[in-house]
Amino acid sequence: MDLVRKIKKIIIQDGLIAEGDRVLIGCSGGIDSVTLLFVLREISHELSFELGIAHVNHLLRGEESDRDEDFVRGLADRFSIPCYIRRVNVKDEARKAGKSLQHAGRDIRYYFFDEMAGQLNFNKIAIAHNLDDQVETFLFRIIKGTGIRGLSSIPVKRGRIIRPFLTVYRSEIESYVETRTIPFMEDSSNTKSEYERNFVRREILPVMEKLNPAVKEKVFALLHDLTVINVFFDEKAEEFLNSERRSEEGDIVISAQSLKELDEEVRYRVVSNLLQKIEPPFLPHREHIRLIEKILVGKRPNLSAMLPNGIKVRKTYEQIIFTKRPVAQQVEGSFKVRTGNNRVEPLGLTLEVTELDGQSKDIPIASNIAYFDLEKLGDLSIRTFIQGDRFIPLGMTQATKLKDFFIGHKIPREERRQLPLLLSGRDIIWIVGHRIDERYKITKETTRVLRVTAYFMLHNV
Repeated sequence: MDLVRKIKKIIIQDGLIAEGDRVLIGCSGGIDSVTLLFVLREISHELSFELGIAHVNHLLRGEESDRDEDFVRGLADRFSIPCYIRRVNVKDEARKAGKSLQHAGRDIRYYFFDEMAGQLNFNKIAIAHNLDDQVETFLFRIIKGTGIRGLSSIPVKRGRIIRPFLTVYRSEIESYVETRTIPFMEDSSNTKSEYERNFVRREILPVMEKLNPAVKEKVFALLHDLTVINVFFDEKAEEFLNSERRSEEGDIVISAQSLKELDEEVRYRVVSNLLQKIEPPFLPHREHIRLIEKILVGKRPNLSAMLPNGIKVRKTYEQIIFTKRPVAQQVEGSFKVRTGNNRVEPLGLTLEVTELDGQSKDIPIASNIAYFDLEKLGDLSIRTFIQGDRFIPLGMTQATKLKDFFIGHKIPREERRQLPLLLSGRDIIWIVGHRIDERYKITKETTRVLRVTAYFMLHNV
């Protein structure tokens, strides 16, 4: 079938372009993108859509890069198609971002295409990826060590990006160009096997084709099957996230047990999804997921891991928390507490201290209110945890370490050193919000009562 007819059929079947669309073509000047320009231009006369051209000069090949830019400008002038060009020193940008030249170049191109499409009202961006590109990408990812998730077909459309050539062999493109004597620019870097993708194309694929001339068709069929599997796992992950994920002050919280019970591959996708929701530009690697797996199955109730981009994942008893919030620093020193209102800014709370006449018989229970026998109290102060702290929890007769109390009551490690402790002299009389000391409770002999109410302040973290 003639290439133009084939692409027109694909466009209509897959709904890639509709009448009245504005299509921006990413054009490098090479054979694939130039052919895409010629084919879409021909089809646009029948389906009635507008074209634009976008080109990025990577400034990597000196005069050759400038030659390609001039060539693309010439094509645009020849067909009276608007042309948008950006010159970027990709080598410098790659170094700044810590990326390979290929990775940095790709990111820059897509960013530019998307930016131009948004500014100039192009609702489609056409990219010239073909079937050979899919096969090469598949082999390249296997060699680099991807998981199942990385072995899917390149999508024919995603958002406003469309790939009309995705089921077209490079040989079909070459035949079209040769038949019509269409000019294009040769990229000299494509002949250099030191580039990894070129090595796959020039060295590995030819050997595979000697073993099986139909290897590209076989790989393409396998890609289709793997894509179906990936869709299944992605749907399972999405179902889990919709039912189990919850947000708390910008953090994402998941039940550790429910995450454990997931199929390994679904869990991988759930964790990857959560990491990217916390930090959208972050690309999780397999080792990041493995680290989180270790936290999940670890026997200790409090474990955490720092990932790139300031991401922190921690397990706190029954929960796994994904966060980018900085860890609050422990407040040093103590603060005096007197009758009346005591605003303690560093600890984020206000203590309202009131003396009550007579013995209170009906004391309401609230976690932020504590009552003490005033006659037993000395000077009051408030501070945070110090290693070795002890008190006698209400209802007990022996002193216990605060650390043991925290563990027994499953108070997250992140919170322990931030908890305010109310003291009488050197004795801890109240872990604010949790438990008072047995020695300072109200008894039937109590004649004077001290009521302390804690009001926690709201902070933007």
